[in-house]
Amino acid sequence: MKKVLVIGSGWEQYALLHKIREKGHSIIATHPNRNAQGFQLADATYVKDSRDIAGHIRIAEAHKVDAVVTDNCDFSFFTASVLARKLNLSFAEIQSAIFSNDKFAQRQACEVKEIRQPKYFRVRTMDDVLKAADQLGFPVVLKPVDSRGTFGVTICHDIQQLQNAYYDAIDNSSGWTLICEQFISGTLVTVDGFCFRNGHRSLAVASRKYERGLKPVTKEIIYPAEFSESLNEKLFKNHNTVASAMNYRYGHTHGEYIVNNKEEIYLVECTNRGGGVFTSSVIVPFLTEIDLNEILVNQSLGIDNFDIDDKGLEFIRHSAMLTFLDFEVGKVIRNINVSEVANLPFVLRFRSIYGENDMVESVENCASRHAMLVLRGKTRDEVLKNLESFKEKLKIEYYHQ
Repeated sequence: MKKVLVIGSGWEQYALLHKIREKGHSIIATHPNRNAQGFQLADATYVKDSRDIAGHIRIAEAHKVDAVVTDNCDFSFFTASVLARKLNLSFAEIQSAIFSNDKFAQRQACEVKEIRQPKYFRVRTMDDVLKAADQLGFPVVLKPVDSRGTFGVTICHDIQQLQNAYYDAIDNSSGWTLICEQFISGTLVTVDGFCFRNGHRSLAVASRKYERGLKPVTKEIIYPAEFSESLNEKLFKNHNTVASAMNYRYGHTHGEYIVNNKEEIYLVECTNRGGGVFTSSVIVPFLTEIDLNEILVNQSLGIDNFDIDDKGLEFIRHSAMLTFLDFEVGKVIRNINVSEVANLPFVLRFRSIYGENDMVESVENCASRHAMLVLRGKTRDEVLKNLESFKEKLKIEYYHQ
């Protein structure tokens, strides 16, 4: 039995924690919330902010841990990389964690390798922002260099929107640093990969739909992407190039790109951790039939011996969809049949942030989306049919006002 420290042990990492438990290892879990779902599987738990590096080092030293593992969260990833370096544990390099937490550093590294990306400026003050927008021309995107989940991200079409967006963005940046960049019109795409012992492999590609407006909140992600085979292959190769440019050599990679009407690929961002909302721990393993959770744990324990050939699009053996459902804003839920629909045979995961007697709030960012649903199928058409079937079976009753 090995002792594994898991930083950020919430619902997004539950499948990873379950794999650690299944392999017979002891789990020391941390999370900012004392009711974190991952605590249910842990031998020892600590309510701890994921950015508390010194606190996590003390916990790791007290338990004499054999490994540190985390996924989905940039902040947890950085803490784990520093801890691993201090205690001589297997993990990603600190530089990889810096890239994952600093979109400007990503931009610079990829610019050196001549990877296509939007024109951009690093900005901090309102004057910086206005000068950048003047050179770029509207519309522009203003975002923190160091946030996640679209917090502080706004598409701006004029100076008034830009000024309002500045205060939101700077409030969501722990380093008070932003990027103002050219808005690229097109389809938002996700490519997920993994750094195996014998090299990085792109594993899955998905096209995304998001809520139109100033705040780009994703509503639907479908695998494989709804493009031609040749374009999907091009996306796979591009993601390999981006991961190589940032020298990612451990664990998951998660890249976001924009494909315009000329089929040109623009980098949005690429991190050295897995995609959230079940992406790396549930969806990509399902699509590829590769137990990435086990490989990630073995890498952290220093016992990984898994090699794999680059199969390109053949890695994608199934189809899946991650979609987000909207409830009626302002209403109070009386009943919702979560358990019933979550157990439907074509449902991989279903999670609602609301339950009985909760009032439904408006969606302001990715973290406030009402419910998330992962569906499976052999083809995209089958997945879409399963979505309609799910919606027919989901029953929500509200209190009358």
